Amino acid sequence: MRQGYLEVINYLYSLQRFGIKFGLQNIEKLLKFFQNPEKNFISVHIAGTNGKGSTSSFIASILKASGYKVGLYTSPHLVDFTERIRINGIPISREKVVEYVKSLQTEIDLLKATFFEVTTAVAFKHFADERVDIAVIETGLGGRLDSTNIISPAVSVITTVSYDHMDVLGDTIEEIAFEKAGIIKEKTPCITGCDGKALEVIKKVADEKNSKLVVADNVSRVVFKEADEHKVKFDLETGKNHYIDLTAGVAGKFQTRNAQLAVLTFELLSELGFVSYKTENVYEGLLKVKEFSGLRGRLEVLKPLTNYHKNPKIVIDVAHNYPAVSQLVTELEIFKRNRLLLLFGVMRDKEYEKMIKKLSEVADFAVATQPKIGRALDAKIISEIFKQNGVNSVYIQDSDKAFDFIVNESKEGDLILITGSHYLAGEIIAHIEKRKIECLI
Repeated sequence: MRQGYLEVINYLYSLQRFGIKFGLQNIEKLLKFFQNPEKNFISVHIAGTNGKGSTSSFIASILKASGYKVGLYTSPHLVDFTERIRINGIPISREKVVEYVKSLQTEIDLLKATFFEVTTAVAFKHFADERVDIAVIETGLGGRLDSTNIISPAVSVITTVSYDHMDVLGDTIEEIAFEKAGIIKEKTPCITGCDGKALEVIKKVADEKNSKLVVADNVSRVVFKEADEHKVKFDLETGKNHYIDLTAGVAGKFQTRNAQLAVLTFELLSELGFVSYKTENVYEGLLKVKEFSGLRGRLEVLKPLTNYHKNPKIVIDVAHNYPAVSQLVTELEIFKRNRLLLLFGVMRDKEYEKMIKKLSEVADFAVATQPKIGRALDAKIISEIFKQNGVNSVYIQDSDKAFDFIVNESKEGDLILITGSHYLAGEIIAHIEKRKIECLI
């Protein structure tokens, strides 16, 4: 089976040559071949620039805590393709991936379907075959023309809108917001954490679709209490309920916003009659989000290293655009350290100069590296920009060697931060855990 899986995965990754296709024609045909599995489960659809992966995971975790069988579709994966498609936190089996992709292969070749289109079809087929009660579906890119936008969800969620993927989504906040707002369906409620110009666009689209719009800050209030390296505690008042001492089982003050949106979504699903509500399930779902959803790479403190003579504290975060990096820098206060050693790799289509400048405010030393993907920015360029911002820096293109180097450079009490890209996070996790990483999309 391993050989069969590798053959299928290599075939899937070869579909990269068809790039990104915006539009629903291909996904409609692929799903028709599978007898429209997306019609066999309730869904929640989530778009946004940042926070959509965490928000999706929180929603899925609360639903699992409530006793439901929950599908979760997210992207990209970190180490293994199967991470993208989970039920109650458990990834799809490799056998199922082989079965579904092989059954679709003639159709894929005929349509010249993309990697993401095929993966989306496989996810929906898996959720239908396993008879999930509800599926939480994260968009890949944008929303309006994203393959996932084929579903008719019970609730739509738009987390945040900021500058990212401007080459395909538009150069202004309004243009990007319009693409994200494309997931709003006729007479289907939408919850959002947006404000300002983005919110104005979302309101306009919601009005046109006769969709009830729930603006998080208008209907709820978060009171932050405390945070440490593994969790964040807060109170949340929603109008329907007043939660005291909620604890999200991931680090970062910013996670209170994602948890807030998840709780509002759960309450709305309950109000609409799709799920039954119990307060204790909210508490358990937020606390056990990693266990119940498989969420990783969000201010994650890695386990102590075994095969290294040094054992610094290592934190990994998938911040991959300027707003996320800016947020990350403010969160670092929870980590006591002597020096901050930074391992950084980024895609060349990001606002990398702004990202590096922000990280230079806190970094004492930076190792620039290059994830093994065509879009990665040259490590030498990264290193030069760090030096221009007053940070001593070297570049090592191979991320495994770069990690080993930075560990050997560390001293007692130092903190190593690995960030800039999902792809880099995945490569380092695989290297530390001695797992074979697959090609990343």
